[in-house]
Amino acid sequence: MSTKTNPNEAPSKAQGNSFFSKLSKLPKKAIWAMAVVILLVAAGGVYAYYQSTQTAAETTSESEMQTAVATRGDLIIYASGTGTLISSSEIDLSFRTAGEVTEVLTKVGDTVEAGTLLAQIDDSDAQNAYAQANRTYLELTSPSAVATAQQTIADTTTDLSDAWSTLAYLISPEALRAEDKIAEAESAIGESETKLKDSPSDAEAKKALEKAKSDLEKYKKLLKDAQARYMSYYVPKYFSDGIDLNAPSEGEVLAARANLELAKAALQEAEYLYAALTSGDVPDNATGSGLTELEQARLDLEAEQADLDGTRLIAPISGTIMSIDISVGDSVSSGNAVVSMADLSQPYLEVYLDESDWASVVVGYETEVIFDILPNRTFNGVVTQVDPGLYSSNNTSVVRALVQLIEIDSGNFNLPLGTTASVDVIGGRAEDAVLIPIEALHQAGDQYTVFVMENDKPRLRVVEIGIQDLLYAEVISGIEAGETVTTGIVETQ
Repeated sequence: MSTKTNPNEAPSKAQGNSFFSKLSKLPKKAIWAMAVVILLVAAGGVYAYYQSTQTAAETTSESEMQTAVATRGDLIIYASGTGTLISSSEIDLSFRTAGEVTEVLTKVGDTVEAGTLLAQIDDSDAQNAYAQANRTYLELTSPSAVATAQQTIADTTTDLSDAWSTLAYLISPEALRAEDKIAEAESAIGESETKLKDSPSDAEAKKALEKAKSDLEKYKKLLKDAQARYMSYYVPKYFSDGIDLNAPSEGEVLAARANLELAKAALQEAEYLYAALTSGDVPDNATGSGLTELEQARLDLEAEQADLDGTRLIAPISGTIMSIDISVGDSVSSGNAVVSMADLSQPYLEVYLDESDWASVVVGYETEVIFDILPNRTFNGVVTQVDPGLYSSNNTSVVRALVQLIEIDSGNFNLPLGTTASVDVIGGRAEDAVLIPIEALHQAGDQYTVFVMENDKPRLRVVEIGIQDLLYAEVISGIEAGETVTTGIVETQ
């Protein structure tokens, strides 16, 4: 039924055109003044709305009012969809090694624990390969290998000492010691600068950097002095036959330097290998033929162990065997799925809802589920996932969500996967709330108002509204149950 209106309140089309025609002829200052007035009128819109509606209500007879009584009840806002029962985790299992099936130790429908052996293939070749790789690795890590590594360190230490002495003889011990000190100072500078880059306020690093720089300058001066005395003192003393000076050639010095560097590298590699054999610290950038051989043997052993393990099909989770696609005597390839299993202890539903319900489906919302094959029982659930994008199905866009069933006895819940259900996602719930018809609400800005009958007269009252559906709204404050509200005006003849 339509609302009663007063025909004298609206100007005719001709009147409107005449008004704007006159307005266009006014001075600009007058137009600005009228604009200010219009803004003031808009600012008092809520008050004007209250006054006009209050006056109209007071002048309308009681017989023209439609009314309803505020009652107490429950109000639930929900979005409806359909769902399919799925498992929380369903996996396909395959052998990681090819071979002939020798045992199948389970059947479809069995419930197994994680770690259970499900099937086995012939592992004789894998056993032999593993044994060979293990033997090689054991030889490289045996007590004899450790002792050999220790002997190598001793030998290379002697070689390093000899190489240093040879170079020192050729360029003078004083000069070589200065070069060693310069190398140490440069290394200390690099370490300190790295620390300061990571921690600019590190006082200890700053102090170490200054000392290293000071040492570098000191040892550079010592080297310069040693080089100055080399030709004037060292060569005449050690490389003279009494008549001629036979100073070492540049080639001899370069060869001695190369031998010294080789001796250093050999000793370092020997120390790396010994550390690896004795569970010591080995840098990531460590090198050496012995270390490489040991690392390769370790990798080969791990690979053969993986192949041997791959001959056994082990349940990675606790669950139910859903399908088995092998029999004893079958030849299987690595990676091909032969058994599937699922965890049925905590069932989920894959739910689809209309895209218009997007805002009504949020993770954490409660749900009510009724399976088609159990129409007289309602299960509770909770939304655990909502896809961030719409899902397209049959040229229709829908919202896809996952719902976890809660408060169920997994021992007595025995529905098959794929069972369909209707699902209501609860977007809001008000229990024992004061409810009024939606038609009674009037919105003014961010506020809601309602006409309440007081002494047989409608009085405007500001109310706080909670959830609402297409028929009813929850009143949080402003109206008590039993009060009468107006829902409209009946048109009179």
